Amino acid sequence: MQENDLLNEQDFPPAAPRLPEPQVRMVLLAQIGLMIFCSGIGVLLYLLVCALAGWDTTLALNADSPVAERWQVRLQLGLAHFFGFLVAGSVTVWIFYRGITQTRTGWPDYLQTRRWPRLTELLLGVLLMTVSLPLVLYSLNINQQLPLPEFFKMAGEQAEEALKGLLKMDNVAELMANLVIIALLPALGEELVFRGIVQQQLLRRIANPLVAILVSALVFSAAHFQFEGFIPRLLLGFLLGWLYWRTRNFWVPVVGHFFNNGIQVVGQYLYGKEMSTIDLEKEVQVPWEFAAISAFMVLVVMRLIGQTSKKQI
Repeated sequence: MQENDLLNEQDFPPAAPRLPEPQVRMVLLAQIGLMIFCSGIGVLLYLLVCALAGWDTTLALNADSPVAERWQVRLQLGLAHFFGFLVAGSVTVWIFYRGITQTRTGWPDYLQTRRWPRLTELLLGVLLMTVSLPLVLYSLNINQQLPLPEFFKMAGEQAEEALKGLLKMDNVAELMANLVIIALLPALGEELVFRGIVQQQLLRRIANPLVAILVSALVFSAAHFQFEGFIPRLLLGFLLGWLYWRTRNFWVPVVGHFFNNGIQVVGQYLYGKEMSTIDLEKEVQVPWEFAAISAFMVLVVMRLIGQTSKKQI
């Protein structure tokens, strides 16, 4: 693979005339503060609904939880993602970048959302997520063998039990709700915060784009507080960040993120309906040979994306 296929940022034309950007530290601190504040709003709304409905706010979801409790947790997660990521990220971008370009509203230029990507770009982004799956699963196998403090192990087990309960879907309504809560909202909100804000700001301070993308991926993985899956989430964050940087289009990593999460939801629904024999909740052992092939295919697809991005100019 030629280095230019990954790193040649000069291939892209200059954007609209821009005013001086805000300080990186100020943007990141504001983002953290707004995430805390907006998350608090989501929690208060959830507690208000629980009080009005007479729900138990201390429930612990598991695979045997009844339908009503599954819907309650979906509401909780939906509010958390909507306010903690989507609203907080949107407010941050609006505050600092609404007038950054002199000729028009600036925040779409900052996020690079004005242009809807071509079908080729979207398909290559999805293909990148697909071919990386064996490598991601192999990294999960490695991650699970690493020694972790007992607190992290217990937190991971609790999160796994809650996910099992959430992924128990009796009908299409639960499937669609999970696609929104597990795939759509994280794809929009997390890409907005971790790629649109954190990564974009780090790119202003770190000379090597790949290092900036790696650091933002580290933040992305750590922010989930599920350290038994830290390495695979780090890898996914890096690939999504690279997609955003290389295509200069916000929607490409959003679609890739949605696909990655959504395929797991749909796969588990099909397994529950006995339409698939693959149980995604069980641990999958991936041979290193498959992981090596996956890594090679990731590099091939990255090169294709790099070449396609050049042709878009």
